Formats: sequence, structure tokens, C-alpha cells
Amino acid sequence: MGLNPDVTALLDEFKAIRHQIHKNPEIGLETVETLALVKSKLDDYGISYENIGVNSLVAKIDGREGDTTVAFRVDMDALEMSEENGFAYKSQVEGRMHACGHDGHCTSLLALAAYLSKNRDFNGTVLLLFQSGEEGYEGALRVIEDSFFDKYKVDYLFGYHAWPGLASGKIAVHKGACMASEDRFEIMVTGKSGHASMPHVCNEPFAAVADIIKGLQTIVGRKIPSHERGVVSITQVHGGSLRNGIPDNVMVQGNVRTCNESVQDLIEESIAQTVAGAAAIYGVKAELDYVRKHPVLVNSVPEIAIKAAQKAVGAENVVTDMESSMAAEDYAFYMKHTKGCYVWIGNGVDSPPLHNSKFDFNDEILAVAASFFIEVIEELL
Repeated sequence: MGLNPDVTALLDEFKAIRHQIHKNPEIGLETVETLALVKSKLDDYGISYENIGVNSLVAKIDGREGDTTVAFRVDMDALEMSEENGFAYKSQVEGRMHACGHDGHCTSLLALAAYLSKNRDFNGTVLLLFQSGEEGYEGALRVIEDSFFDKYKVDYLFGYHAWPGLASGKIAVHKGACMASEDRFEIMVTGKSGHASMPHVCNEPFAAVADIIKGLQTIVGRKIPSHERGVVSITQVHGGSLRNGIPDNVMVQGNVRTCNESVQDLIEESIAQTVAGAAAIYGVKAELDYVRKHPVLVNSVPEIAIKAAQKAVGAENVVTDMESSMAAEDYAFYMKHTKGCYVWIGNGVDSPPLHNSKFDFNDEILAVAASFFIEVIEELL
């Protein structure tokens, strides 16, 4: 029990790899150099791999006899924001930084690869999935569309995220929903333009928009059961160009988060009803474009992750009562095709939040994550 000694012995080596990736952040699906680094390390370890999706990769390690396949997935892409840290390995690319820890996620899977290259005494197959484009670029969908689940028989898939606010050395496992769905909507309200001094000859879209916004803000409080969670946020309103002119069109955009698919359905239906009602009252045309960006991330086998985490960090460091997050994660798409569990590993109580210009992945997680993955393999294979 405890962190794997073979992994901890290599911690300094993998810190250096993580720092190299951190200095050279790549955005979205364009993780070309990061993927090249991953390939060079896998070559060193004698592990075979193939490209999948867009600048993503699957490595395969066969053990002894046995037909169970366990996969592990990490992301590799950074964010379009400037880093405000002062350490030596800060981003060397202006306007880009690893503010979500994907540099560390990627490195921890390389640590697992290094371990498995010398320890293949398991029954079955292990897959290592290095994925691009998690930050809104549909990287997971590109992998799935490239026949990932047809090319490989994936019985289980596990992943994790470094988590600010959770103490270093702790692992959080959710029973059921771990992270929220993300939906996006755009409402185009069309009226009749004219002079601001003569609204009686116009058909003002802003009046309908005001009621729509007010109505949307009541959905969670009045329609969603109090024991459920949901968020409806208005994020953009655009319309008009004159101080003395009523415009033809006003556009409203927003974001929806839930941790329950039935709540997701109810919110979408309620938004449509609100928009249609305001359009009818004010005699304007209102078109709703509602897009489901990510599904709810639901853990189907938390008991396996709990056992593995207890072996890796001790039962006292495994947390099972944290609230699910309203952030979304495209790992959720994989859970529509196989069983698995996504855990959080503590980045430190005082860690800056994710997507913050001061965020940095805690290097100590590298050994925690790789040890957790090793214990998952022990449990299943």
C-alpha cells in the first residue's frame, strides 16, 4: 500500500518532462509538438502506438493471457491566456498557458507507460489514450469518430483531473455524477427598427429580450427541484448601433449546466417556452438555437476507483462526499460507450483555481496519479 516506489524513484525525471510541456503550450487540436514528445518517450519505452482522432494517440501494452482491456485517458491541450507565474518553466508562448493542468495529466500517463514497460505481469491489455482538444475543441468526439471503440475492445476507462482546493495527496471519487453537462444557446429576436422617438411605429426587440432574460433567471429557482443542481447564465447580449435608433435584431447567448439529464431536458424545454412566450407577447420573431455541447459525466464503477485509491494513498485520504462540479469535461462522451470512473486528485488547498493565470500543476500529483492507475490495473487485471 502507498505510492508505487518505482514511480516515485523517477519523479525528478517526470517533473522535468512536465516542465518542458508547460513551457511549450499548444492549443486545441494542434498538439503537434506535445504529441511528438509523447511518441519519443513511448519509443524509448518500447511501447507501440497509433495515431487517432486529430493529434491524439493510443498506446497499447499487452500483458499475459486474458481478454479484459483497461484504458486510461489524459488530455494535452492548453488555454489561450497569458501566464503570470515567475518560475523558470513558465510559458514561453505569449497568450498561451497550461492553466488547467493538462501538462501534468499527460506526464503522469507517461509515468505509467514507463512503469508498464518494465512491469507487464498482468492479465489483459492496457491502453493509454493521449487526447488533444479537450478545451472546447471536441477532441474526445474526434477520437470516438475515428472508431476508437471499434478498433479496441475497451472494458473500462479511467481518467482524472488535478483539483484545486483539495489537499495534496487526496483523491476524490464521486458515486454517480462527477461533472456537469454543458449546453449553449443563442436566441435571435427580430422586430422592426425605427427612430427611438417613435416606438409606436416600431416593434422593439429589446422589450422581448428583457422579458426573456428575466424569465430565464427564474427557471432554476422555480422549475428545478431543490435537491437538484442547475445553472442558467446569460453570457452575451448584442443589438443596436445608435443611441436614437431601435434595432431590428437583438442576439442573446447563454450557457446551461446540470448534473442530471432529466434536469437538462427540463431546462431546455423551459427556455424554449420562455422564448416563445415573449415572442407572442411582443409580436416579434424569436429563434432559439440550443446545442448540447457535453453530456453529464457519470461514474459507473466508482467502487473500483475507491479500492484503487485506498491502496495508493490510504483510506483516510480518499474522499467520497464532495459535490459534483458544474464544470464540464469531454471525457463524459467516452462514458456513453464503456464503464469507467473519473477522479479528482488534490492540487493543494491553497492552489489557484483552474483557468487562472497563476495556476500550476502540483508535481507531487505525478506519482499519485500513476500509482492510482497502477492500482486500478491491479484491481482489474
